Amino acid sequence: MLPIFHRQRECIGCESCVEISPNYFRMNKDGLAELIESTKVEEPYIHAQGFEEDRESLTEAAAACPVHIILLDRP
Repeated sequence: MLPIFHRQRECIGCESCVEISPNYFRMNKDGLAELIESTKVEEPYIHAQGFEEDRESLTEAAAACPVHIILLDRP
């Protein structure tokens, strides 16, 4: 499994992660991206697990984030 770390409170709602990795991110009612299946919250990060075969799209989503709040493996 591939650890995903997301600092949701810093999200600006650009939707790039949702467009690139819709199996892991969605927009919430406040217009901010969130991890679909978070496993725990450890401020400032929300954690989730991804599949290794999705590393490429998750890496692309992290790189496309204009505020750099998506990290893979470790913060």
